[in-house]
Amino acid sequence: MQQAITQLVALAQALGKPLDHPGLTAPVALLPEGVELQGLEQHLPAPVRIRQSVKVLDAKTFIDYVNRFADSASAVFCNGPEGRTFTAVLDYHQPDSPSWGTHKATYQCPTTVEWGNWRAADRKKMAQADFAEFIEENVKDIVQPDGNHAAPTAADMLEISRTLEAKKNIAFRQGIRLDNGQVQLTYNEQIDGRAGETGQLNIPEQFFIGIRPFLGGDAFCIPARFRYRIQEGRLVMWFELVRPDKVLEEAYNAVRKQIADAIGSVPLYEATI
Repeated sequence: MQQAITQLVALAQALGKPLDHPGLTAPVALLPEGVELQGLEQHLPAPVRIRQSVKVLDAKTFIDYVNRFADSASAVFCNGPEGRTFTAVLDYHQPDSPSWGTHKATYQCPTTVEWGNWRAADRKKMAQADFAEFIEENVKDIVQPDGNHAAPTAADMLEISRTLEAKKNIAFRQGIRLDNGQVQLTYNEQIDGRAGETGQLNIPEQFFIGIRPFLGGDAFCIPARFRYRIQEGRLVMWFELVRPDKVLEEAYNAVRKQIADAIGSVPLYEATI
């Protein structure tokens, strides 16, 4: 009984006074109203630990930030090409020492406008005028790979688009595959209600685009299959990017390698956190 009375007296004397204990990260005080604990960290010259979540805008900044604040407990988590997000937890746990995990830096690889344009139009069937307009707006991305002289150049694709755009009243007929891998379409152009004019239009089997999937990342040469269909004498055209998922995976792996090589001994895990 005497011991309990002594403890109550000690608590009463401590009301409103800062208490410190080896097990506390910051001093606390017992307040008379409700006898609750209130932290006094805000009254210290500096916080006792870092509480900060930073969203960085490029891989280099992410690397610089991790290298500045990382210690033996820090870890980086990345969640693959679909999520393409890298998260550094700079005050992470150690096997025998749990931590708060409140100091983080996050980088999500931003995709480029060019990648978004081509992915949005991938496998989208278009009328000849719409396809021509798309090619003209994005012709700067079309490339001819080194050594592949059979691939159409940007000028070739632009010429095809301009030919299609200029001919408004055309009836297309069956295509013939040529020895060079191209398709030759025969068309008849109606002119002022007269018999019209007949000609051929060579369509390549595929073309190539050179773009960066991620801002600040590596550029990739991506093949695109050229497709068409004749519906009631009218031409429908589209393209199909070849394995765009693999391109995104390679772009992600390039960023992952860049980060892993630059952050030294900080472990990097494939995980979502």
